[in-house]
Amino acid sequence: MLNFLSAVCGVGGMRRQSARERRCQNETSDREKQATRIALSGENDTICMTQNASTSEPGTPCNQLDTHRTADAPREDANVCNPMVVLAILVGAFVLLQCLMPLKTAIKVGADEGFEYAKATLALKGYHSYTDIWNDQPLLHTFIITQVLRYLSPSVLGPRLVTSAFAMLLLGSLFLISFRLHGLFVAALATGLLIASPGFMELASSCMVEIPALAPAVASLCVLLVARDTRIPLAEVLAGALFGAALQIKFIGAVYLPLVGLVLLTRQSNDSSAITRLFAAWFARGEEQESMDGRGRLLVASKPLWQSALFFATSLAISFFAINLLIGEGSYILQLKQSWAAHFASAKSFEYGSPDEHPFEWSILLKNWDLTVPAIIGLFGSIHQARRVPLALLPVGWLALTLFVFAAHKPWWSYYYVHTAVPLCLCAAAGLAGLLSSIRWRKSTVARLGLGVYALCSVTWMGARICLQIDSVRHSPRTYSSLVLKELDRYKPFSQFLFAEEPIYSFHSGIPLPPRLAVLSLKRFWSGDLTNAGLVAELRESKPGVVLLANDSRERPFEEWLHAEYMMVYQDASHRLYARKTVVEQAEPWPTPSGSAQPRTVQ
Repeated sequence: MLNFLSAVCGVGGMRRQSARERRCQNETSDREKQATRIALSGENDTICMTQNASTSEPGTPCNQLDTHRTADAPREDANVCNPMVVLAILVGAFVLLQCLMPLKTAIKVGADEGFEYAKATLALKGYHSYTDIWNDQPLLHTFIITQVLRYLSPSVLGPRLVTSAFAMLLLGSLFLISFRLHGLFVAALATGLLIASPGFMELASSCMVEIPALAPAVASLCVLLVARDTRIPLAEVLAGALFGAALQIKFIGAVYLPLVGLVLLTRQSNDSSAITRLFAAWFARGEEQESMDGRGRLLVASKPLWQSALFFATSLAISFFAINLLIGEGSYILQLKQSWAAHFASAKSFEYGSPDEHPFEWSILLKNWDLTVPAIIGLFGSIHQARRVPLALLPVGWLALTLFVFAAHKPWWSYYYVHTAVPLCLCAAAGLAGLLSSIRWRKSTVARLGLGVYALCSVTWMGARICLQIDSVRHSPRTYSSLVLKELDRYKPFSQFLFAEEPIYSFHSGIPLPPRLAVLSLKRFWSGDLTNAGLVAELRESKPGVVLLANDSRERPFEEWLHAEYMMVYQDASHRLYARKTVVEQAEPWPTPSGSAQPRTVQ
């Protein structure tokens, strides 16, 4: 597979080699003069040359991790393998994998998907966040999926496709960042590794905020890296707007602000990497000669650092407040109060444990050895390369930042891994590309055998991981075969609210949850905003018409209230459905010889 990608992307491709040979025959003297000037310039611009002993032809471009390619290599890459075509193929593969999952009929995909649908259901009923609905997140994602449900698709599919669109934005941004730093082969490899990373396919198909919040932040970094630094601050303004959108989806985006500073700082120096020249040719085309010096180095930093940072920060602030005004709901004080209390306040209630019981699982790096091992090699290679190209520090800083933040922050949930997976895939792709292009490894039979064994095992491991994710969704409960949804339809006309331990059933049944009980996260209990006594009080006040619980032996704090005012009307292996006694009378249940209703039991 790696050899195939190498051939397709031009790493050692015969088509590019023949083009170089024809050009070498016509421009031998010019190349020799250019090589002499670079050698005498005293700079560290290394060109990997392979000399023909008989003809003394100039060297061929090299894709080695710690070297730069010749100035003509970018044009050859663009001719042999269009980067946008490669990106389209990768995104197409991602879409095909998603088509294997029943996104339209699966009741639930992902751990916290139910919260997002429950909030959207209440918003469609006219309830407001922060005042009516307890919410610990910004409102942009809820606003988007609410509009999708209202105007485009009333089914569960629409909001999930919103996440898929953000996932494609994330994949495209990672591809362009990798392409900018290391070249086409690394870009294709990093994007493929992210698709195959643990939990990505499931998370990219679930109506959760993690990927929608991460994608605009990474896209912001991509804009700053890819776009030319001109006197008109278009890149900074667009990047700031994207980052403001990321913060309005989830405040976790603030973690990536140091990376913005790193990008702005490192791009102030002239970058001699071949990928910079490739992007100059790709985006500038007619202005290429004006933007490069005599050795093909792109002249950057047309404005000072403080101006770039000021434009970015101003755009971020304007977009952040403009989005809040556009949504027109809630206040900053309530938003910050509920978010801060849920995520950063010390634990006040321990009825459901504490955040300390959910630390970062370092074992996940060992379980995903297929990424961790080459990522370590890529880290050392990037640090070595940073002596010449400061931007090579970006993957190192990115991975170190995510590991530090999520290792220190508690609680840690498994879907947070996607934040670490992005830089890990970038480093792993760079490490693999460095090994494949190393002459020392090519000459060693043992090394080639070991690399082949690794490739076989890792590809099998990744393929199995993707298959397991798809299979878990395909075997999850479906809307068309759910008997409990049919029972909820019976009581829907007589129920104002539904209380459910799985809030996703509120959306599928069309019965909203009590607004104050729509989001019952552990963080809310830990912060002391809600206690067991408060939960019972809210239930007594809202008087839900039906109550849907998991069919297990756990003791609930509202058992006394439940048995006094409700009766069980349905039971299966997974659920127990209770209805208020007055609702049962209105719904005309099945009569019994004694005249009372009997619950339906399904084995």
